[in-house]
Amino acid sequence: MTDELLKAWGYFHDWSLDSVTVGANAEPRTLTLGLYIGERRVALTFRGVTCVSVKQFGLLNIVYGIHVVGPGDTKHARASAVLETGERLTHRRAALLVFVYSTLGAELAIECDSLEVRETESGPVL
Repeated sequence: MTDELLKAWGYFHDWSLDSVTVGANAEPRTLTLGLYIGERRVALTFRGVTCVSVKQFGLLNIVYGIHVVGPGDTKHARASAVLETGERLTHRRAALLVFVYSTLGAELAIECDSLEVRETESGPVL
């Protein structure tokens, strides 16, 4: 179901990432990414987050793709290595490893239980 959700959005290829919002410091934790392309805007929320790592966040962050990376995936080692640089606030391991691949700027590794996409107001936040 999760891969189908990301595929339905074209894996967010060429969308811009302009915000990262961390939820309350209580289980289950959430992390929300603000993404836009043209006049379309979404909030991509990760639920049950157990660990996250953000690398190279800059003034311009263009997404190459957002993918669930399973243990059998050839890119799993890279995503896991990035995730291990994050701070784990619980001993629990979540169900999914999601990696935000970058064309330019931020790369993120997120360990979570689920994710959802919600369309929000149009255009980037200024």
